[in-house]
Amino acid sequence: MNENSFWIDSWGISGYTDKTTVNQQNKEFQIEISKEADRIPRIEVYTTRKDKLSHKIPQSSKYNKITRIQESEFNEYFNQTLQNLHHLDVSGGEYFISSDDYSDTYELEAFLTKAHVHLSLYICHTIDFTEIRMATARSFARRPGISRNYVSFPEPQFRQIFNLMMDFCHNRESYVRFQDPLYAQIQALVCDEKPVVGLSANAGNCFDQARSEMLKHKKNIELRLLNMDEPTQKRKELRAEIKGIDFCVSILDSNR
Repeated sequence: MNENSFWIDSWGISGYTDKTTVNQQNKEFQIEISKEADRIPRIEVYTTRKDKLSHKIPQSSKYNKITRIQESEFNEYFNQTLQNLHHLDVSGGEYFISSDDYSDTYELEAFLTKAHVHLSLYICHTIDFTEIRMATARSFARRPGISRNYVSFPEPQFRQIFNLMMDFCHNRESYVRFQDPLYAQIQALVCDEKPVVGLSANAGNCFDQARSEMLKHKKNIELRLLNMDEPTQKRKELRAEIKGIDFCVSILDSNR
């Protein structure tokens, strides 16, 4: 059983009170939640694959104060954050994405008209770790820049990615197990724009679909390398992506 640590990280810099976070960490994952869960819910999950994290509580510094808390207090913030995100109406807005087709990082942005909320979704999936983030802001200040630099993204696919991330965040005991299926299904939604099974489905079917999608994307990358004349750096990135897919497939196979 993992030994867990729970603490609040309070920033002492004027103007940064909204940066105060509530944290859980063990050897497999870290969760960081905004202390302003009722006003601007935000959750970030970092799941390691190879190197184990320390479960020790960090030390305070001149800029921030670390306060140990009980698991029950952390759970209050955790549950409130997910509840507020769950009740957020993610329909009816503008949706954008910043990503290459075969990226290991996807950044999605939604400007939700009904709630007047800016919702950000982020996933970074590498050989060593997976990091996801769901964050909100009560301002559309970033909309002009995002609309210029990102591309439009379909609302149904955005909503399903949001639901996949919500399912993932709820199941703390399954973070390590589902980090690869989560990424594979998000990648399928981004690249193919078609519905996926979801993480709450039968685990065997979930792994089968994730494995199938990864191998299909590997084949697409191989065809891209064969048929397209691209810059050397881009070809290196695509070959690295193939290695990452091979590793993820091996992890899925070992968990069957």
